[in-house]
Amino acid sequence: MRSRGHLSPLRVANFRWFFLGETINSAGSSMSGIALAFAVLAISDSVSALGWVVAAWTVPMVALMLLGGAIADRLPRALVLRGCNLVQGIVQACTAALVLTGTAEIWHLVVLQLVSGTVFAVSYPAFHGMVPVLLPKEERKAAFLLMGQAESGLSIIGPALSGVLVATVGPGWALAADAATYVVAAGFLSAVRLPLGARPDRQQSVLGDFAAGWSYVRSLGWVIPVASCSLVFNALISGSLGVLGPSIANDTIGGDGWGFARAGQAVGVFVSAFFLARLTMRRSLRACVLGFTASAVPMLLLGTWVNTVALAVGFLIAGAGLAVVNLSWSLTVQEKVPEHMLSRVMAIDGFFSFVAMPIGQLVVGPLAIAFGTRDVMLGSAVLCVVVGAIGATRPAIRNLELDGSSPDPP
Repeated sequence: MRSRGHLSPLRVANFRWFFLGETINSAGSSMSGIALAFAVLAISDSVSALGWVVAAWTVPMVALMLLGGAIADRLPRALVLRGCNLVQGIVQACTAALVLTGTAEIWHLVVLQLVSGTVFAVSYPAFHGMVPVLLPKEERKAAFLLMGQAESGLSIIGPALSGVLVATVGPGWALAADAATYVVAAGFLSAVRLPLGARPDRQQSVLGDFAAGWSYVRSLGWVIPVASCSLVFNALISGSLGVLGPSIANDTIGGDGWGFARAGQAVGVFVSAFFLARLTMRRSLRACVLGFTASAVPMLLLGTWVNTVALAVGFLIAGAGLAVVNLSWSLTVQEKVPEHMLSRVMAIDGFFSFVAMPIGQLVVGPLAIAFGTRDVMLGSAVLCVVVGAIGATRPAIRNLELDGSSPDPP
């Protein structure tokens, strides 16, 4: 599974246009979260209002993810992505216009985020089904690593740039910049030239396609066990590191220290790609679940010794683990799943990965009140390691091995 060079996928024109489009897309998305939050707080200085806006995006994204995978497998994925980018561009342009003109109300933003979350439910599985279509097998590992590096780099630069825009010209302009990136991304994706491809397995309806995909996933035997582990991991990470982490940091290292420490995760993803490119991954699913356990390191530090530099190193280790997770899962799916099932498999995994995140965010507060913040953080670290250890011993996860073969048709 060795690729010919770290940048070699960019020699393929279709992938190059796809990579440019999605990188531009990620650049805008990395700015929009901060901008939208400050736009909401400028309208109503209420955490509840912000919660409604965020939930308006999350709920349809999770609820419709499975159907989104069926749609993405039913239609040409490049076309789906172009359409999704254009719709997202329109949604964000409307949001920016309302904010810039001072006419935005919370219900406006809730409705627009409902549309955005619905579109993401389709674009996410379409995006994750593209690389095996665009590149030969020997180039895919390098492509996955390259995309991970681009995203991690933008996750550092984007929020900083968004903060500057919010502080100087206001959140509306940051949202307008995000809207423009969607349109530019759609333009790059229009340059991707792929045959439409026949879908002989297509059912009479999207629901039929979903049912066929679910049946196929169950027949594989390893998707649901890995996705179930991801469900627990993401609930722990979103609750402990996403909610309790800032609270602990606020009382210790402050917001600046927390921002510096969290940047270590993106650095970990970026740097680890150079090492992963030289490794041959065989027991990929075992590597996937064990990679998640690296997030226990910053949890352990937050529960015992909160130091900015140490915490940055902890998040760097967690980022390296997440790079292993993303690469191992991507390599497994592209080898073991036929092209026409890719988006449905990724949608089912995405559904399990995302569905428990709000639960983790909601329950961690009451748990911290009942048992103490530090004890809950330490408990999360322990549970993270335990779930990883149990998952790695499951036969469906432990025994799967990559061999470089092509997937068998269902």
